[in-house]
Amino acid sequence: MRKLFIPLGVLCLAIGVAHAANAVLDMDLMQNVEDVNKSLASNIALRDAAASTKDAQELHELFKTVEGHYLAKPDAPDGLELSRKSLTLTRKIQDQVSGKDFDGASDSATELSRTCRACHTFYKQS
Repeated sequence: MRKLFIPLGVLCLAIGVAHAANAVLDMDLMQNVEDVNKSLASNIALRDAAASTKDAQELHELFKTVEGHYLAKPDAPDGLELSRKSLTLTRKIQDQVSGKDFDGASDSATELSRTCRACHTFYKQS
């Protein structure tokens, strides 16, 4: 039965990414990114490896959706670059947390927040 769920999950994820790429970035998605990002910063400060890893993984998946959106918009190269930078940072944070480098993870999380703000500067929500 599990073997059926994995391909089904991958299919649903692919459909979701394709749908997101064709739509305007959903405000709920962006609010979710903001909420998880705040949780990540808090969990890193608390040195909670399990919760920090979970948050970084969730952000990584959310930024894949954001990347898909900007891949479909050739007129938004800054958004694509920043979403890819966010993907790199979330992976780096996961590695730092797994190595118990919470100071480094904190620095990377701060850089991730700055990357989000930079994207919002380019693409202000109306």
